[in-house]
Amino acid sequence: VEYEDIIRKGVDVFRSMVNAWYNGDMHTIFFAKAIDPIIKKQLCSILAGYVWDENNQIVKKHKTIIETLAKVVRSTEAVA
Repeated sequence: VEYEDIIRKGVDVFRSMVNAWYNGDMHTIFFAKAIDPIIKKQLCSILAGYVWDENNQIVKKHKTIIETLAKVVRSTEAVA
């Protein structure tokens, strides 16, 4: 049970990234005109397999932060 809980946490983080890729949020973030390099580094870290790194804020808040970030990018670029 302990092993399953740990693995499930990592799978859930990566699933959030995959879902965001297919719904277009990752495209919005990665191809934004201006994106914080720290955010890009955190996203790339997850894609590289560091899905259990609790120091990464995106790992901690993966269920909501990617969608929120994409919304911010869309609204920022719509104004500019």
